[in-house]
Amino acid sequence: MQIVMVGAGGNGSKLLVSLVRAQMVLNILGRNPLQLVLIDPDTVSEANLVRQAFLPGDLGRPKAEVLISRINLAYGLDWEWRARAFRPADLHGVQLVISAVDSRQARRAIAEAIGTSVLWWLDMGNDVRHGQVLLGRGTAQMPYPHQRLPELIEGEDDHRPSCSALEAVMRQDLLVNDMAAIWAAELAWQVIKDGTPKYLGVFFDLERGSVRSVPVRKENSYAQLVF
Repeated sequence: MQIVMVGAGGNGSKLLVSLVRAQMVLNILGRNPLQLVLIDPDTVSEANLVRQAFLPGDLGRPKAEVLISRINLAYGLDWEWRARAFRPADLHGVQLVISAVDSRQARRAIAEAIGTSVLWWLDMGNDVRHGQVLLGRGTAQMPYPHQRLPELIEGEDDHRPSCSALEAVMRQDLLVNDMAAIWAAELAWQVIKDGTPKYLGVFFDLERGSVRSVPVRKENSYAQLVF
């Protein structure tokens, strides 16, 4: 399966660990390997060290390069990284695009690039203590994330960077990214392993300790795709 992940921050860097584990299981099952490309234009800053999967020695280096180089070296993979913004051509031949971004502008670029294509789009989003993970294929029964929640791409962004570790934690609590990443990993794994999801997302609330799933409608009828 060809996968493009856009975003290597709090959510993306945590999700990558689970995708490596998915690759290991595919190896055991004798299945085709994942071919993953990670895209992110940012470099590692001190504010990233608390909630994201980076080390002090990574400061100043491109996030995508750090994560993919480390994974390839440790697991003998040949995944790719691109230290730049997402481009529409990045979706050529892709079956699953994962967005782990923190801006409407970035999601708009993905939505415009997808257009009416029928490919899986898995999106992660969160604020301080709440979040959602949504999966879709652009059909009436399985709408893309922005078709279900238009506010994901509509409106203006808050472009203020987290300039310190304290501010980073105040804007997003310590474990909110881990929660988003684990649900995203489960949904991605359902698509990778079985070709069909059992549900289309979750909304989670760390304040209340609650999770609400987005069910697949009973009248859904679509071909099973196993890669």
